Amino acid sequence: MIDSALFAKATIFSELDPPHLDALSRVATIRPYAAGEAILREDEPGDLFFVIVRGQVKVFVDSEHGREVVLTHLKAGDFFGEMALFDNETRCASVSALVPSELVVLRRKDFLDVLADDFTIARRILSTLSGRLRRANDMIESLVLLDVGGRLARYLLRLAVDSGTRGEDGWYAVSRPTHQVIANSIGASRETVTRLLRQFAERGLIRMHGSTVWIRDEPLRTTPSGTRKPADEVKTPSARATLKGEESRRRR
Repeated sequence: MIDSALFAKATIFSELDPPHLDALSRVATIRPYAAGEAILREDEPGDLFFVIVRGQVKVFVDSEHGREVVLTHLKAGDFFGEMALFDNETRCASVSALVPSELVVLRRKDFLDVLADDFTIARRILSTLSGRLRRANDMIESLVLLDVGGRLARYLLRLAVDSGTRGEDGWYAVSRPTHQVIANSIGASRETVTRLLRQFAERGLIRMHGSTVWIRDEPLRTTPSGTRKPADEVKTPSARATLKGEESRRRR
């Protein structure tokens, strides 16, 4: 039986009572996946629900021209595969491991039995699905309204928000996916992404070293009347502000 403490580390299960965690432990299995290994495929029947214990996966679809379009990356604590459990339809996207990963796997009946006993999981799923829908809307908006430079700017800002680490100098460090992964995520070619990243760096919008990208956030200063930007920072826009301007300019 899987250690129930493993489930408590996943956000979706973290508020469950011990009896429910024990119930999950008795019916779940752990599966390892090698980097690049397929976990599930678009259009295949689905009766499994997955929670990432270790590693990272990508969710993607193949266009009619055979080009891979990455919808999102998921990391430890995230889950996927829930849609096919609820509607009994085939998978709407493919998932593969980006790095060596371990996943908790639950079958439909076992998962739905636990779901029926505790609304906590249902609430977490609804919240997560809402967030994913908002991101899907953002992606659609980007593809329709922005050119590739604007889409790349938005992609970098999203990386900073989701996984950036703020340094003492105010720059957010982000582990950059490969240029091909970025290209697949924004509907561009790898060569175009490479060229635009170099241009952004030359213009001082970002810093790059190896697989790390730094984006400068706008410093905020707390005052008795509230929070505002320092005067000297207002005169010199940050890379984040300029990237936002880049995104807005490319809308027009």
